[in-house]
Amino acid sequence: MFNFAKEVIGNRVLKVRASKIKRKRAFCNINSMKSVGILFENTGNVYVMANKMIKFFLARKIKVSSIVFENITNAEMENRKQIPTYIKMFTKSDLTWYGRPNCAAVNKFVSQKFDVLIDMSRSSDYVYKYIVTLSAAKFKIGGIQYKNDPFDLILLETSNETTKFVSLIINFLSTIKV
Repeated sequence: MFNFAKEVIGNRVLKVRASKIKRKRAFCNINSMKSVGILFENTGNVYVMANKMIKFFLARKIKVSSIVFENITNAEMENRKQIPTYIKMFTKSDLTWYGRPNCAAVNKFVSQKFDVLIDMSRSSDYVYKYIVTLSAAKFKIGGIQYKNDPFDLILLETSNETTKFVSLIINFLSTIKV
């Protein structure tokens, strides 16, 4: 019952906040991109692939902001490896009781007007849904479809392999003409 209440309250808060968001939708490709936001979870090889994607964009002089959700508490953070300074992190300790991210890193990330936002999490968890829904990005790409998803483009990669998903994103952004 408590989880149902958390979900209802979370979705209601998200709906109210999303109704206040005004964003200019526009498609862009690798050649026209000036900024990109990358959201991911630190599981499996997702971190490694996100880091490769970040370096891919940086090599093309595209401004990159990235944020990662660690499903641990701040106390457990000390046992984790250091992540590069260009990747901002938030943890379970940064979530409200109903799961809304409540930290400066997330607030700053959401308010940035990226040309493209890429959600590499491929999860419909509230924390990712909240960030993508409220993002001011012009074009939002994700890899999972769920009720009321906020994406402008969903690239479904059936094998669920992060490597293939990243290749699909880069290939799509490289070949499409604007």
